[in-house]
Amino acid sequence: MRYLLLETGGALLGFPPLVWLSLYALALAFIYLICLVVWRMFLCPQANIPGATLAKLTFWYEFYYDVVKSGQYIWKIRQLHDKYGPIIRINPEEVHIQDADFYDEVYSGATRKRNKWSFFTNQSGLTSSAFATDDHDLHRMRRAALNPYFSKQRVRQLQPRIEKSLNNLLGRINDFMVSGGPMTVGLAYAALANDIVMDYAFGRSENRLLAPDFDPSFKEAGEAGAKLGHLVKQMPWLLQIMKLLPDGLQVALNPVMASYIKLNQDVIRHVTRIYSHRHDPHSQYNSQTTVFHEILQSDLPEREKIPNRLWQDGQVTVIAGTLTTAAALSEITFHLLDQPMRLRKLKTELDSISSNSEQLPDIARLEQLPYLTAVIKEGLRLSSGISTRLQRIATEETLTFTTRNPYQDSDNAIRKQYILRPGIPLSMTGLLIHHSPTYFDDPMAFWPERWLENKSLDKYLVPFSRGTRSCVGINLAYAELYLTIATVFGRYGSKDVHSPSDVGWLELYKTSRRDLDIIGDGVTPLYRVGTKGVVIKVHPMD
Repeated sequence: MRYLLLETGGALLGFPPLVWLSLYALALAFIYLICLVVWRMFLCPQANIPGATLAKLTFWYEFYYDVVKSGQYIWKIRQLHDKYGPIIRINPEEVHIQDADFYDEVYSGATRKRNKWSFFTNQSGLTSSAFATDDHDLHRMRRAALNPYFSKQRVRQLQPRIEKSLNNLLGRINDFMVSGGPMTVGLAYAALANDIVMDYAFGRSENRLLAPDFDPSFKEAGEAGAKLGHLVKQMPWLLQIMKLLPDGLQVALNPVMASYIKLNQDVIRHVTRIYSHRHDPHSQYNSQTTVFHEILQSDLPEREKIPNRLWQDGQVTVIAGTLTTAAALSEITFHLLDQPMRLRKLKTELDSISSNSEQLPDIARLEQLPYLTAVIKEGLRLSSGISTRLQRIATEETLTFTTRNPYQDSDNAIRKQYILRPGIPLSMTGLLIHHSPTYFDDPMAFWPERWLENKSLDKYLVPFSRGTRSCVGINLAYAELYLTIATVFGRYGSKDVHSPSDVGWLELYKTSRRDLDIIGDGVTPLYRVGTKGVVIKVHPMD
């Protein structure tokens, strides 16, 4: 009957049936769009949250700034906060908050359920990893198997394995002192972090520190995979198509993928070997206990222990454990060499606990050094770990965000409450907090003393996030930072700052602050095209 009416109506209007059907479809599409606009602007749970109209209506707004303009949405979000206030909608579903005092409400502890948002986690292609697990309860189960191996106590027990890689770093620094050539410390620190995390996770590393150029391909792999995130987030079907393509074709279409594919293959190979030999006590793959041995011996269901899931945890561990630590170490190295006064303070403190022995103090002793701790905090604040925002969904509770007019004193401030219902993706951006003058005076300055003078600033330092979804590798990362800074600057000074026990001194080479300026968000920070990061020359003591 419907076809008869369409055919008759189309004939009466002089249109063929196909044209009439097309017009009918267009009318339905138009009605759908009108309903969608009304829903997103006036009826959805987020409708009361201020923000740019286009951001409320469509994800294409975010697409334009992050994909077309290469990771610039982070700065647009900051501009939108300046215009609309501390709480805004940044896409049709997500609410972004720029108020660090609300951080623990969004990134809460174990007693309050928080899911992740699939719009964000799907971009990784690692949705079976603990990191990208959306459901709170499933994440808790997966995370419980990882926690013991990354505890502070376990990390301290494995300090000798970290020192093995640090000795390789010292050897390479000496090589550059002998050759007189420039050393790209960002690559050296990335190789160090990668060797440590690979040994920690798999019981063996690729010894990238020993490669003449520090084998930069793995660093490029992590950065390449992260940069694809913005595109894949908007078009998740692209990831499925990519998985169907042969590796060679992927590389031909995008040469940068070569290093990323190799990293995937390496991680899969390591995990599969550990899994295959898990019942053989004499296997070389069981000679050292690793995080994956712990998982295989845990109470996780067997379906959670298969290689096809475990390699995803491995991939996240390797990438996250490489890029973020290296960035903080590079930041610290630049500023210490650029500011002799602060290098002198650090070396004086390190000299106070040094001995004639070549052995490093244990991590617990280093953690008690106030200025070293302040230097590390400041390096983490400026480098910020990751640059992207992190979403959390409160599944069972309604949150209330209260704002006030910042131009009025607190007693007479005009306050406004926003009701945030369960199911709304809420996000904050650590980098925007770390670089905000609201929380840190002169935020782009390297000023470790701020942490000694104002202990309350600690609550605003969130490079590893907080709550049940915080970075599982936080204790390993801090151990690497303490040991590496103490190792390098316990043996090397600068032209103007040195100790009697120093074996040489370091000098910045063709490096300026611009080489560390973050220009965009590629999940991890983006730096200007062509920069090599921090480059130094190593000189012997006269």
